Amino acid sequence: MCGRYTSRFTDKHKLPASLGPIPGFEPRYNIAPQQQAPVLRMLDGNPSFGELRWGFQPSWLKDRNKAQINARAETLFSKPMFKRSALQRRCLVLASGWYEWRQEQRGKQPYLFHLEADPLFAFAGIWTSGQADDGDNYAIITTEANPQAAKIHKRMPVVLTESGCQEWLEEGRDARSLAVLLRPYPANDLCTYPVSTYVNSPRHTDQACIRPL
Repeated sequence: MCGRYTSRFTDKHKLPASLGPIPGFEPRYNIAPQQQAPVLRMLDGNPSFGELRWGFQPSWLKDRNKAQINARAETLFSKPMFKRSALQRRCLVLASGWYEWRQEQRGKQPYLFHLEADPLFAFAGIWTSGQADDGDNYAIITTEANPQAAKIHKRMPVVLTESGCQEWLEEGRDARSLAVLLRPYPANDLCTYPVSTYVNSPRHTDQACIRPL
């Protein structure tokens, strides 16, 4: 799964230039469920940048506690809750790393995953409209972990390649052509290191969250 992540904008990023410039935003070092975070999606045929709430909650789902922060790639196009958005409302969740926890002798140890060469990348996401006073919201797509990530957790978010970002946002694509994009990111391009349990609290949002232990 993916339950916390980071998002830091710099002037170097791997999102396709055809999606337009990404406006600068404040660095986020510990994004937690139910918080607003930056995404890129297509609205009226054009790329649109904005902040949506993390937690997939269609308007018919009244209980926010039942909002889903992740959607499994394997069932994305068959599960009724996600199918419509997977076909019609896809987004790029702008990220620069994510956290996972592994049970060790002294307790659960958090680790930060990131791509060393790319300070900003994108998770595959889907979005929906919530209740009238609640705004739009999103979920991050997860897949099975690659061998590197599997040492910490059996699942990982879908990290899209540069071409994959473009394809994921293309309108009118069918489930089969989209599903091939939802694969584990290559293990040799992924870096990880342990961080302090300081990150365990969503109240902690400063740069200390990503400091190597």
